[in-house]
Amino acid sequence: MKYINDSKYILFILVSSLSILFSETNELFSTQHVNYKIEVGIESITKSGDDYIITIYAVNPYDPIAGVQFKILPEDLFVIKEVYGGRTEEKDFQIHHNKSGTILGFSMVANTLDKSAIVSGPEKEKQNIVLAIKANANNIQSYDLDTEIILECVFASKKGLVLESKYVPFKLSQIQ
Repeated sequence: MKYINDSKYILFILVSSLSILFSETNELFSTQHVNYKIEVGIESITKSGDDYIITIYAVNPYDPIAGVQFKILPEDLFVIKEVYGGRTEEKDFQIHHNKSGTILGFSMVANTLDKSAIVSGPEKEKQNIVLAIKANANNIQSYDLDTEIILECVFASKKGLVLESKYVPFKLSQIQ
């Protein structure tokens, strides 16, 4: 009789373990489709004198990017002075910005940002810099170091469709 109880117990443990292992919430074996095509984030923010240099990366392994729009939140952290460099400059994108943190970029001659060649590993962010922002601190001192800087992002395909993106958070404590 003890053998039967032990085997039921072992079977219960085995079935429970397999259920957990193959559940939809287990990222290792999840069958859920990834619902974003672009990973985007702040690669770094470095202080240089009175300026802050903010580099934004985007990893897009599936589709070329025809247009970008970013908005830095909270809006009162920085005043944007200049936007330059990265993959947008290499592809002759026209970049427009306002002081409160909205940036818009696209190509007047239909250039696109190619699909990312490096999509994983320690260099994926550095190899996928979209642009850099030179800014002054505005109201940064009123926020604590755990405050997350958010980028509202919109990426467009060559057909004008929105490419879904996932933003990787960046905290003020990460500023170098």
